[in-house]
Amino acid sequence: MKRTTVFRSGNKQGLELTRIFVKVVERGGFSRAAEALRLPKSTVSKAVARLERALDVKLLVRTTRAVVPTSAGRSYYEQCAGPIAALDLAHRAITGRDREVAGHLRITAPEDYGAEVVDPAIAELVTRHPLLTFELRYTDEVLDLVRDGFDLAVRLGKLRESRFYARRLGESTRIAVAAPNYIERAPKIRRPMDLLAHACLTIAAGPRDWTLRSPRGRARVPVRPRIVCNQMTNLVRMTLRGAGIALVPSFLCRSALASGALVRVLPTWSYPGRPVSLVAPLPSSTSARQKIVMDYLADAIPRALIP
Repeated sequence: MKRTTVFRSGNKQGLELTRIFVKVVERGGFSRAAEALRLPKSTVSKAVARLERALDVKLLVRTTRAVVPTSAGRSYYEQCAGPIAALDLAHRAITGRDREVAGHLRITAPEDYGAEVVDPAIAELVTRHPLLTFELRYTDEVLDLVRDGFDLAVRLGKLRESRFYARRLGESTRIAVAAPNYIERAPKIRRPMDLLAHACLTIAAGPRDWTLRSPRGRARVPVRPRIVCNQMTNLVRMTLRGAGIALVPSFLCRSALASGALVRVLPTWSYPGRPVSLVAPLPSSTSARQKIVMDYLADAIPRALIP
């Protein structure tokens, strides 16, 4: 089949083949795409094969576990997914099928942020919109949203340039905290360099030096950590038991600070935060459900990040 036959002006065939391909990438396989499109699996598979022949390029790699886009397939998906979603949205709107907020979304986030920040927001959303369903995957691994089929991601740090939609939500600030029983028996802390005389708990992936900031300036403290751990939540747990002073995200210890189980050390000083962003392969306007969820998370997450 010649490329000009499928994609000539006014021909709906090329558009439909592209729509099927986009759905296969979004759902991560032929079976789930066929279910979403209400088509036989064989029809979906043949459609992608016809599209590959028409474009004369390999778009998907079929493995025993998944269907993964090639580099050309990923580029083609990123260019086509937005327009295809916009057409689907326009069709649903004009036929009255997008009036209710309903459907399924897959969201990924770092482990600590998922448990402490995303979970409460999703719990509220499902009570407000009973037709919404979610699949949540919390991992510190940066997943490929297209290959792994995720609708939204919470990302930490500076984002690499991409064609994805991104909305910066704020900054995750770390503060120094300790249990009252540790503070009572330990040397007084009046300035950042006093931390050198203390048992410090730090994250494995972070810098050994604590660069703290305050309205008065910055201070670089070459702490000698007593405990190094790869989980922030575990640092908080050990700090609650009086193990020492930990530098942790403020949202992880908000309730402990409110109850008095932890106290903030050097309250005018903090560790420069990492940017927190909401990322999606498609703009939020592509569906009512995605817009509702993105807008809600964009409001809830910054409030949770306030020290």
